Amino acid sequence: MQKELNSFVKSIVIYGFGNVSIKIIGLILLPLYTNKQFLSVSENAAMGILDISSQILISIFSLSLSSAYLRWYWDKEYFSSRKKIFFTCFVTLTALAITLAVSGTLCSGTLAVLLFDKPDFAYAVALMIVATSMQPLIDFTMTQMRADSKASFFVSSNIVRLVISLCATIYFIKYAHRGLAGIYEAQIIGNVSFLILTSRFIAGHIEAKFSPEILRGVLQYSMPLALASFSNVLLVVLDRYVLNFKAADIDVSVYNQGFKLANTTKVFVVSSIQLALGPAIFKIMNRPDNKEIYSRIMTWFTIAVVYFSLFMSLFGLEITKLFTTDKVYFDAYKLIPLFSLSIIFSMMKDVSMIGLQITKRTRIIGLLIACIAAFNLALNIALVPLLKTYGSAISSMTSQMIFFILIFTLAQKYYKIPYRLGKTFIVIAIGIVLFIGGSIFNQDDLIIRIAVKTTALILFPVFLFIFRVFDRSELLMLTSMVNNIKLLLTSYKKGEETPSIPENDNA
Repeated sequence: MQKELNSFVKSIVIYGFGNVSIKIIGLILLPLYTNKQFLSVSENAAMGILDISSQILISIFSLSLSSAYLRWYWDKEYFSSRKKIFFTCFVTLTALAITLAVSGTLCSGTLAVLLFDKPDFAYAVALMIVATSMQPLIDFTMTQMRADSKASFFVSSNIVRLVISLCATIYFIKYAHRGLAGIYEAQIIGNVSFLILTSRFIAGHIEAKFSPEILRGVLQYSMPLALASFSNVLLVVLDRYVLNFKAADIDVSVYNQGFKLANTTKVFVVSSIQLALGPAIFKIMNRPDNKEIYSRIMTWFTIAVVYFSLFMSLFGLEITKLFTTDKVYFDAYKLIPLFSLSIIFSMMKDVSMIGLQITKRTRIIGLLIACIAAFNLALNIALVPLLKTYGSAISSMTSQMIFFILIFTLAQKYYKIPYRLGKTFIVIAIGIVLFIGGSIFNQDDLIIRIAVKTTALILFPVFLFIFRVFDRSELLMLTSMVNNIKLLLTSYKKGEETPSIPENDNA
């Protein structure tokens, strides 16, 4: 088990480095986005709506082929057909991308009126759709990198794309005064750069034989996942659509600002771990101790997410002021704790799905997410008129919590994994108590706030030991992994491409 966990941690560190770069670039742009000289409040609100619309389109037109491909990639029956499967899926996604780009551009005026009740943002809508059409191809290419354990190439190619997008965005917004359209013009430039940079890698995984038979099998597995992905995106973004139609532009903008800051946890921690976790789940599913590994993943994953969420929630006021230009956006920090709880329950739900994925019961996931998304919409419609931004945040948190409970219950029915929920909820409770204690001092001077909140962060691991969240074997593994991380970082400082990690099988 130690061998797998060491490899797993290595992947998390490398993917985490890439995700940190992504978030740093996003944070750099926040002061620009919240400066009325470059982006008006209405443009900021529209950007939030276009961003979530992009997520919906990606969930539809990707068909979840990346997830299905990983399942086929590690299936022994298809080892010799990997390049054929890659080509079949890539051609399918290319055809879908062209269809989306053309049809979306033609309908951009109508979509602008539907979303914003005016055609002013039609050009920005068209640009967003073109940029979005390339994302499934990019995601599929990155899936192959993960399958090949090309973590360094994964990170470097993404950083190049993001730096290009960052520079183009700053130029278009600050100097060319392109406004909202400039954001999506920069995204197109970055996406095209990525596809050009990885074209040789893509060509190396292609066997130019399109297989309708393979495509049917892959789609049969992926379509329920696509429904699940679509519904899951709706679950996350419906709050902003309801705000868009039920509240003022400033409410939407403040909500978007709070969400982006809280989402740092998802980008930095959750996404980094999930990128490493995806291939690992299926790679070890035939091992006799796989369920024990899955159980430990749930506990350790929760600790990492709760700790980072605690940091973001405690220092939300200071972080918001640091990355926000105009004072009208400052109240965004009050929403960060609710967003953080949503992220925690969403992560636990994703880990609980392992049993359903292994047993190929993806239809259950799709149907359940659709029901939860409908529930979330109804709750938003009921609470937003009463509580505005808080109503949306509470609706999302409640929906994610219920979703976790239902997924966990069903997954355990078909594939029982001995998750240690008692320890998991102790971790969450510790985080909540420390947050409440630290946030009481938000009205005090900066030095006092920093001191109290830092103390709360230091106390978090102390309480984990007091309540015996770790057992002895985990303490040994924790020590080993800390040493491995140090070795990994030291190797990178010396310029090594793929540092090796000594294996210790003494679990």
